[in-house]
Parts: sequence; structure tokens; C-alpha cells
Amino acid sequence: MLPLLLACAGPDGRSSPPFVAMTFNIGTTTGLSHDEGNDGYTQEMSDHTDEFYENSLSWNPAEEALTAFLAAQSPDVVVFQEMFFDPWCADIPVDPDLDFVCQDYTAKRPLQLQRLLGEGYQVACALDEEDNCAGIKRDFGSISGCDDDVCLGALDGMGPPSGCSNGAKVGTLDIETATRGILTLVNVHASSGIRDEDTACRVDQLRQIFVDRGDGVPAAWGRTNLVMGDINTDPFQMSDLDPSAAEWNSHVGDGRGFDYISSDTEEGEPTYAGLFRIDHVVSDALTGGCMVPGESVGTEPMMEATYWDHRPVICTIE
Repeated sequence: MLPLLLACAGPDGRSSPPFVAMTFNIGTTTGLSHDEGNDGYTQEMSDHTDEFYENSLSWNPAEEALTAFLAAQSPDVVVFQEMFFDPWCADIPVDPDLDFVCQDYTAKRPLQLQRLLGEGYQVACALDEEDNCAGIKRDFGSISGCDDDVCLGALDGMGPPSGCSNGAKVGTLDIETATRGILTLVNVHASSGIRDEDTACRVDQLRQIFVDRGDGVPAAWGRTNLVMGDINTDPFQMSDLDPSAAEWNSHVGDGRGFDYISSDTEEGEPTYAGLFRIDHVVSDALTGGCMVPGESVGTEPMMEATYWDHRPVICTIE
């Protein structure tokens, strides 16, 4: 159970109740035991997902399970990584025997992001990284500079100055809230890999959050910043082995500007493969507590199928 937090005063003096924030890498991987059990998702299907769908959320039963889970959690602010962007279906061959997301694709249907969250949310994605998206509950706030339901490109970002990756692996948007003023949201999906060039690029991407995204300002540019996502390194277990973990640790932790809202030690609930803590929620001004479904005491996974390699992190934030 998430901790109950007292309401606090917003910038205009009105009461600001706690809100729910969530980050979830919703993709899958071939490296799981997909053929174990009778859940319907097989290794053959996983290989198909890897070849044609880039391991993004593409199996309809998984999308349906996540839709139901999100309806129950009703997050005020949510970020996703490895989401499927429906226009990609135009270039993907459809196997009629597989219950995959492109089976019933039409250009007019709502995006997966909209299907997952339903009505009542304003949604945004990053340009050139359309699998990195965010949803803001209309009752909580609205995306600054966009009045539409879908704000493609509103997660503003760029590749790091080194040019080691393209697109907005780190994307930012400002949320205009009713009682909290402007909340700056940063969605992170750092590059994976353990080679020297991988860790060096991840250093550059994480530095974009806190130092300079490439235009002289950090991605966390606001007065109140909420940084969420998949940093693709464990800042606790990998602190002495991965330069990108060391880079993260130079900005996050006691006395370093940003503090953890998610687990802050290697004893916390793992979010990846049951072993590592690579999905995080941190802030320079907000506090709270989080749970990891399927890992936190008293919680269950979202579905029985062996599909996701990440767990969501769901936080009540003061």
C-alpha cells in the first residue's frame, strides 16, 4: 500500500493534495521464458515481436491487461518507454494468426497511448522517439503550449551534444496544474548496453537531464522537476562499474540536488528482470513513496503471462 501523505500548500496558498505518478517501460524481450506455462505468448511470437515490432508493446492481450491496470491505478502523471506507435503498422507485415496490434490497424483509430489511458487524459510523445510518451490527467493539469488531446512532439528534446544518439531519449514538458503552478516533467529512456561506447553515450544522455541537454539548459529546467523513466543502469549495483551510474549518482542522492522518490538503495524492490533497479522517479522539490507491482509486499503482477521484463513504478507524491 502506498503511504498516505498530507496535503500541502501550492504556490497560490490553496491545498495541493498528493498525486499519483507512474513510469513503466512497457516493452518486452526475447530473453524471457516465454514457452513456460500456458499463457498464450510463446517464444515464436516473441521472435516475431523482436523482428517486426522492435519489442514494443504489440501483443493485444498485454495491451488489454495494461489498459485495465491503468484504469484501476488512475495515475495523474504517467510516462512510458517502448510504447508502440500505431503509424508504424503501415510498414509491418500482418500475420492474421497472431493477435498483434497491427491486425486491425486503420489510420483513424486512436493511438495505443490513447487506448491505454482512455478519455480524460492529454497525451504527448517525443519526435523521432515516438515510443517515449506521457499522459497527463485533465483533472490534474494540462500540457503547456498545447490544447489538443494528442500533442506529438510536446516531449521536447534532442540528441546529446556528442551525437552518440538521435531523437529525444530525454524529453521534457511543462504541466500547468491548478494548485501547484508549473510542474516540469522529464521522461528518460537512456540507451542500453555495456560496451564502452554504450556507457559513454548513456553518460551523455543522463548529463542532458541535469546539466545541458544540448542548447545550454538542462532538460530538468523547471522550478519543480519530476524526472521519471528507464535509465538503463542500476545506480547502486553498478556504481563502481558503469560510468553512467556514477554520472547519475553525481546528481541524485542526499545533498546532490535531486532525491529519490523511488527506492534509494540496492535493498529496494527491483524493477528489471527481478534483479536490478533501473526505473526511477526523482525530484528536486517533491517527496513521496512508491510501490513496484509484483515486487512490493502484498502486490501482484499485472498479468500471468511472461511478457514484460520491466515492472512499473507507481508513486504517491507530495
